[in-house]
Amino acid sequence: MENNVRENILKAVKQYDMLSKGDKVIAAVSGGADSVTLLHGLKALEEELGITVYACHVNHNLRGAESDADESYVRELCKNMGVELEVFSVDVKGSQSKHESTEETARALRYQAFSQMAERLGAKVATAHNACDNAETVLLNMLRGTGLKGLCGIPPVRDYLIRPLIFCEREEIEEYCRLNGLKFAVDKTNFSTAYTRNKIRLELMPQLLKINPSFYAGIGRMTSSLIQDSIFLEEQAKTALDNARTGDGVYSAKMLKELPEPIFDRAISMMLREKDVEPSALRINGFAEIIRAGTGKINLEKNKFAVVKKDMAEVQFITQKYRKKIS
Repeated sequence: MENNVRENILKAVKQYDMLSKGDKVIAAVSGGADSVTLLHGLKALEEELGITVYACHVNHNLRGAESDADESYVRELCKNMGVELEVFSVDVKGSQSKHESTEETARALRYQAFSQMAERLGAKVATAHNACDNAETVLLNMLRGTGLKGLCGIPPVRDYLIRPLIFCEREEIEEYCRLNGLKFAVDKTNFSTAYTRNKIRLELMPQLLKINPSFYAGIGRMTSSLIQDSIFLEEQAKTALDNARTGDGVYSAKMLKELPEPIFDRAISMMLREKDVEPSALRINGFAEIIRAGTGKINLEKNKFAVVKKDMAEVQFITQKYRKKIS
């Protein structure tokens, strides 16, 4: 089988304008096949792309000796490649909140580490999400019920994050490791169908590939096309929001409710993000309802409210005072 990993990395970098000459890029390396390929591929293209490659490893301390073995392997790999590595050791269990899963906490701590290192070096962070991960994410979003954004899958570029392997399939990634004599760790939890994503990967995906062996490539074409549509709609929403602005964070409810539905919803999302409120469907729909009504107030989260009054819509900070119960 012809291996096109490096060509696919170059294709992704060019198509999504991921890197420029002089950039510093941090490869997030867990020790698995995907991240080992990411590091090796970027290092091999370092001179051609005119970049400087670093590495980051996060030890979640969840699998005891296996976690420590992964860290040791990544240290050895980076040493042999001549790549500067920074290791973060995090306490997932100790950081986990009551309503948060282990996976959610681990992810939050992992990206916090990436952000810290990126800010210190003035670098971008490359994660090893590939074409198969992208297809799984699209299917997962579809099963949950999603809009255009969910059908776009994993964003190839988001802020300081880039995904150079987004056109690479898992089979060719593992083949790349074999061809280049690269060892990689295998996370046993990837084979447990206790997780929904693993059920999709292990049970649903093989059936879809029987129907269409080029399923991953097809999903890739779809998401590439939909990303362009999503970018266009976001740009339209930003322009509309700028036109409706009457003050700092204050907007004309009359102008907003006259917008086409796809632009209206996106404009509300932007208003929420401006005030650091996560734009969930519930919050967007609630805010949209009072904008259409021309008046109203809804609680978004602690001390943050969506308010429409005298044709003005905004997110307000209102400190709540609660009376103590008298026993």
